[in-house]
Amino acid sequence: MTRTRPHPWSLPAGTEPPARPVVVGVEPLQDPTIVLHAALLARRMGTGLACVWVDEAHVARTQPDGGLALTPVDPDHDEEPEGPAPEADLLRQLTGLLHDLPWRLVYVVGETTRGLTAVAAKYDAPFIAVGTRRPGFGGWMHEVVGGSVGGRLSHTQARPVLLLPHGGRT
Repeated sequence: MTRTRPHPWSLPAGTEPPARPVVVGVEPLQDPTIVLHAALLARRMGTGLACVWVDEAHVARTQPDGGLALTPVDPDHDEEPEGPAPEADLLRQLTGLLHDLPWRLVYVVGETTRGLTAVAAKYDAPFIAVGTRRPGFGGWMHEVVGGSVGGRLSHTQARPVLLLPHGGRT
């Protein structure tokens, strides 16, 4: 079993969290272009960014200190990964990309569209931004098996959904 704790807003001391931040779906090893596009829009709107990672591979129990105790859905899953935890890598990547914008990593477990919708409702986000499918055969297969997150979002809730292209596309 692993643990994760809530992540605070990345703000200068004494600054209030942004009202109605843009919600963007993130995941470890994601193309940084998606976060950069969402950050540009958040800056133009005068708000921050709630970066939401929905982990479908775990279930969680809330601990008294507000942290989450995580258990893998797959009982054969190795809980002691080699190298840094994916959450730590994601935090490092976001910190490097979002140094001049109020932002927060929100870690949620469960089904992706439900997690993104719940966080967007919590913050009254103006819209939810997600990346388009990954390029190549692997991205196509992932979409065939699990469906499009953007498509499922647009059919299951009333909040606008913005699809952001991966880098290298024209």
